[in-house]
Amino acid sequence: MPTRRCAPLPLTPLAVLVFLLFAALGILPPAAAAAALRTPLLQEGKQTLYQRVISHPGAKTAAAPGEAATEALRSFTPLYVYGRRHLLGEDWLEVAPGATAMRTRWIRANACSPWNKALTLMFAERISRDPVLFFRRFEALNALVRSQNMRPALDALLQAPAAPEGPLLAVEPRETSVPRKQFYLMPVFDYSDEYEQHNLRLLKIGVVDPGGVPAAPTTVAAAPAPAPQPRRFAAGIAFIVDTTISMGPYIEQTKNFIHSTYNALQQSPIADDVGLAVVAYRNSTKHNAKLEYVSSVISPFAQVKARTTAEERVQRMEEASVSTHAFNEDAFAGIKAAIDSLDWSPYAVKMAVMVTDAGAIRNDDPFSSTGMTEKEMGDLLAQKGIRLVVIHLQTAAGKQHNLAGTVRQYQQLTAVRDGNVKSAYIALPVNDPQAASRQFGRIAAKLVDVLQQIVAKAAKGAAIAKPGPPPAVPQAAAAAPDPEAMASYIGEALGYAAYLEFAGERRKTTAPQLMEAWVADKDLGSLVQGKSTDALVAAVLLNKSQLNTLARQIGLLVDAARASRLTDSKDLFQRVISLSSQTLCDPERLQRAAGENLCAQGLLPEFLAGLPYKSQVMHLTEERWLAMSAREQDELIYALEAKLRLYAEYHNDADNWASFGIADPAEALYRVPLTSLP
Repeated sequence: MPTRRCAPLPLTPLAVLVFLLFAALGILPPAAAAAALRTPLLQEGKQTLYQRVISHPGAKTAAAPGEAATEALRSFTPLYVYGRRHLLGEDWLEVAPGATAMRTRWIRANACSPWNKALTLMFAERISRDPVLFFRRFEALNALVRSQNMRPALDALLQAPAAPEGPLLAVEPRETSVPRKQFYLMPVFDYSDEYEQHNLRLLKIGVVDPGGVPAAPTTVAAAPAPAPQPRRFAAGIAFIVDTTISMGPYIEQTKNFIHSTYNALQQSPIADDVGLAVVAYRNSTKHNAKLEYVSSVISPFAQVKARTTAEERVQRMEEASVSTHAFNEDAFAGIKAAIDSLDWSPYAVKMAVMVTDAGAIRNDDPFSSTGMTEKEMGDLLAQKGIRLVVIHLQTAAGKQHNLAGTVRQYQQLTAVRDGNVKSAYIALPVNDPQAASRQFGRIAAKLVDVLQQIVAKAAKGAAIAKPGPPPAVPQAAAAAPDPEAMASYIGEALGYAAYLEFAGERRKTTAPQLMEAWVADKDLGSLVQGKSTDALVAAVLLNKSQLNTLARQIGLLVDAARASRLTDSKDLFQRVISLSSQTLCDPERLQRAAGENLCAQGLLPEFLAGLPYKSQVMHLTEERWLAMSAREQDELIYALEAKLRLYAEYHNDADNWASFGIADPAEALYRVPLTSLP
C-alpha cells in the first residue's frame, strides 16, 4: 500500500558522518533501511493490488536475467513481481515472496503462471463422494460431464491407473484423505462456468504440498506404507449441555450416559482411545447473576482411568434455578468454550454433541457473548476440524418460539458438504419429557457406539467401510428420519471422514504434485444421483496485512452504518469515506461517485473485486442501502459484525498460517474460504 511521504530534512555534517559509519559497518539506520525496501508492480488499473505469479514445479531463480538459475523454489511458491525484462528472446520476471523486499531474484516467465486473484482450492471432507479426478485436458473432463453414461465412465476412470497417454494425470488417494492441518496449495488458473446453472464449475488448477516430494505426473497419487506414529486413532467426544430451566431430565440422562459409557469402556480394549468431556451453558449473567455462568467446562476430556474425578464433576451439574432473559440461550458460548478450553490435540475424531430445547441467541441479541451467528460459528468449527452434532428437543414451548427458524439455524450450524448427510442435526420431538430423555440417552448411545466401533476396527487394522445411503424418510407428510437411525448414520459418516484424514496424516499422504490439471468442483457421482456434494472448496489466500485491512474497512463500515441508523442519516457512504480517510495511508484514492458500489469507491479492499462469489456488501450502493428497510439494514450490520469476530479468530489461528519461508510474520498466508468473505 502506498505510504505518506514527508519532505526530507537537510542533512547536517554529523548526520552524514553517522550514515557513513553505519554504511561502513554494513548497517543501515531504520529510515534508510525503510527507503531501501521496494514494493511490487501494481496490477493494471489497480491502486493497491500487486502483480503476483506462482512458480511451477522445478522452477529456479537467478541473480540476474540471463544468468544461470541456481536457487530452487518450492513448487507453486506465491511470488510478487517487482520488474520485467525481455532478454535474448526470453521474458524474465524480478520476484520476491513478500510484498516488500530488499532482495529480489529473477525467474523465467515460462517457469511461473500469473496468479493475481490468489484463488486456491481445498479438498472437501470425504464421506460419500468419490476421489477427485485430475484430468490432463479440459476436453476429456467436459466429455465426461456431457456423457449419457457418466457413472460407468467414472467407475472405469477410478479403477484404471493413470497412463502417459490417458485422460488422467492423477487421482486423489482412495484409502486416505489429505490431512486438514497440512497446508497445501491448489491454485486456480482458469475456469469454465458453462454448467453454472447446475452448480458445477470446471477448473484449471495446479496442486502442491509445500515441502512435499513431487510425484511423477503420470502416476496416481498413492499413499506410502504406514510409518509408526505415536498418536492413535482416538476419539474425543464433548457433550455441550443446555442447563437452563426445563432441561433437568436431559441433564440427569447425560449423567447416566457418561456413567454407562465409562462402564462399557472399562471392559474394552479401546479404553485409552476414547475421552469424554462435558461443557454446560446458560445465558448472560449480566441479566441475572444468579445464573452463575454463561458457559462452564464441567469436566475436561477424561479417559476411563480418570473417570472418578470426571464423574464427580459431572454429578455436580444442575439445572439453573432462575430464568434467562430470552427463550433462546447462548449456545454459541457453550460451543466456543468447547473449542477454546478443551484439549482436542490427542484426538483424531473431534466430535461435540449439543443437546438443547431452544435456539441460539445471535449477535443481534445485546447479551450475546460471542458476537457470532450460526454461519460464522460453523465456519470456525470447520477450520478447527471439530464436528458438531445438535440434538434438538422439539418441545411444545419451542413450537411457540419460531421452531422452523431454530431448525434452519441448527441445520446451517451443522452443515456438511455432502449430499447424503447435508447436516448433523437430529430432531427429537418431545411429548413427554421423561420418555424423551430416555430416547435422548439411546440417541447418544447410538452415536457414541458407532464411533467406538470405528475406533476398535482401526485399532485392529481392519478396513473402515464407506457409509451407505442415509436412513429412509417415512412417506407421511412432514415426517423426519428416525432419530436413533439418524444418529447411527451421522456417527458412521463423520467417523469415516475422520478416519480417512487420520490415515492420510499417518501415511503422510500429500496432494498430487501436478503442474496443471482440470477438475470438477462437485462430486460427479453425486450429481448423477441428483445430489450436490462438494469435492473442492474455494478459498482466497490472504496475508495478515490483507486480513487486517479487510477487518479494518468492515469495522469502519459497521461504525458508519450504526451512526447513520442512530441519526437517521441518509449519507452512509460519506460517513465511510470520512472515517476511511482518517486511517488509510492514501486517502486521496477514495472516490465520491454517485451510484458506485463500495469497492468501486475504494471503501473495501481491491482484492475482493473479481472473486467468483456473490456478495451483498461488495455490490452495495447508496441507493440500495436507502432502499433497505430498517430491519434489513440491521441484519446487514449484524452480519458484518459477526464476520469481524470470525476474522479475529482466523488471525489468532496459528495452526493454519503458512510462511512459505518468509521471515516477516505479516506476510504469512491463510486460506480464507470464499463463504467467509463479506
